[in-house]
Amino acid sequence: MTSNQTNQLYTPRFFQFCVAVVLFMTGLALQFHFGQYVEFLGHGVDTLGRILSIGMIGTLAIRLHIGRWIDRFGCRPTWICGALIVALCVGSVQFVEQLWLLTLLRAASTMASAAVMTTVAVFAALTAPPHRRAESIGTIGMAGFVGMIAGPTLGDWIFAGGGESITPYRIFFSASALCSLLACGVVGLIAMPTTAESAMPPSSNAVRPVAGRSSQVRIIRDHWPGMILLIGVVFSMAFCLQSMFLERLAEARGFRDIKLFFLAYGPTAMVLRVVFRRLPERLGRSRTLVLGMLLLAIGQLTLRNVHVPYQLLLPGILMGAGHSFIFPSMVDLAAERLPLAFRGTGTSMILGAGDVGMLIGFAGLGGIINAYGFDTALTVLASTVFGAAAIFAITRPKKIFLRTR
Repeated sequence: MTSNQTNQLYTPRFFQFCVAVVLFMTGLALQFHFGQYVEFLGHGVDTLGRILSIGMIGTLAIRLHIGRWIDRFGCRPTWICGALIVALCVGSVQFVEQLWLLTLLRAASTMASAAVMTTVAVFAALTAPPHRRAESIGTIGMAGFVGMIAGPTLGDWIFAGGGESITPYRIFFSASALCSLLACGVVGLIAMPTTAESAMPPSSNAVRPVAGRSSQVRIIRDHWPGMILLIGVVFSMAFCLQSMFLERLAEARGFRDIKLFFLAYGPTAMVLRVVFRRLPERLGRSRTLVLGMLLLAIGQLTLRNVHVPYQLLLPGILMGAGHSFIFPSMVDLAAERLPLAFRGTGTSMILGAGDVGMLIGFAGLGGIINAYGFDTALTVLASTVFGAAAIFAITRPKKIFLRTR
C-alpha cells in the first residue's frame, strides 16, 4: 500500500529520499561553476551558452522517453542509471580540453540529470495523497534547495585560492561525481514507488497502459495541459541565469564570490515552503504560481544594481521566494491532467517545457550578454517573466480572479 493510499506523506522513506536529493543536487549545483572551466580553457560566455544549449537539445529529444521509462520500469532503475551516467561524464570533464568532447560530455550529463530529476517529481507525486501533491513536491524541493546552497558554497571554497591551475578543477569535478555516486547508494537502499504500469508483473493478465510513442502522442493530445507549459518554458529560462550566468555577472562586476546569493535563495525558499506549504491548497495553485512569477521578475531586476557581494542578498531572497511558490504548483497543475498510470509522462511534459526554456535561455542569454551586456539581458528576462505571468492569468480568470481555490 502506498503512502497516498494511507493518507500519509512524511514517512521514513520520504526523508531518506530527501537525503538522496540533497546529495545529487549538491553535485548538480557544483556545476554552477562550470562556466569558470570554460573560461579557463579560453572560451567566452557566448561559447558557454552554445555548449549548454546543445545539452538541452539532447535532453529535449529524450524527454518523453524518460517518462515512458519511468512508467514502464519505475523510479529506481531510472534514477540509478541516470546518476551513474552523470558521475561518469562529470568525472571525465576534468581530463578534456577539446571543445567538441567537452560539449558531448556536458550534453550526456545534462540528459542523465533530466532522468534523475524527473524521478524526483514523480516520487513526490506518487507518495502523496492527491490533495497534498503540491505540498509533497514543495517539501522534496526543500531538499534540492539544501543542495543548491551546499554546491555553490563548496565550489567557492574549492576556488578560493584561484583557478589558475588545473588542480581546483580536478577537485571540483571529482566532488560533483562523488555526490552523484553517493545519491545512487541511498536510492539503492530505499523502497521506491511504482506507477500503475511498472507495478504489474510481466505475467499479469491485467491490461497494461500502452506506452508506445503513438500512444504517448495520443495521451498528450487528449490531456494537453495548456498554458502551464508556457510557465514551464519561461521559469526555466529564468533559472538559466543563476545556474550558469550569475558567476559571469559577478566577475563582470569585479568579484567572484556568489555564495551569498544562494545562502539567501535557498533558506528563503525553504522557510517559505514550510510556512506556506498549504498555500497552493488554500489560496489556489494558479494564484500561488502568479505570485511567484512576479517575485521572480522583481528579483531579476534588482540584480541590475549588484556591484558588491552583499548586494546579492536581496535578489536571492526575492528569487528564492518566487521559486518556492512557482515550482510545486507548476508541476502539479501539469501532471494532474494525465491518468496516474502515465504520471511519468505527465511530469515529463512540464519538465520538457523546461528543457525548451533552458535551450532558449542558455543560447539567448549568452548572446544578449555578449552583445549588449548584463543589464539588457536582465531587463529582457524580467519582462519575459512578467509577460508569461500576465498571459497565464488572462487564460485562467476563474481560477485567479474569481474562485477561492
